[in-house]
Amino acid sequence: MARKQFIKIPKRIDVKCYDCEYINRLEVPENSTIHQFECKNCKKIIRAPVTQCCIICAFTDKKCSLNSKIEAKAKGLFLR
Repeated sequence: MARKQFIKIPKRIDVKCYDCEYINRLEVPENSTIHQFECKNCKKIIRAPVTQCCIICAFTDKKCSLNSKIEAKAKGLFLR
């Protein structure tokens, strides 16, 4: 029997502020995305570009939970 293959949804991400380059650690919501956050260092509001669905997809090499679910379904994989 073949082993199930999984796509892992990140629980925390590190996002670098493009203004002051401070690395912010954010908790990833389980069933939604992060569209903006406030930098803990410079207090600037960082928003996802209109071409991206969220902060996770725009500023990290990971995918948000919604995009991970779409990818898993398309590839016949499971989420972890």
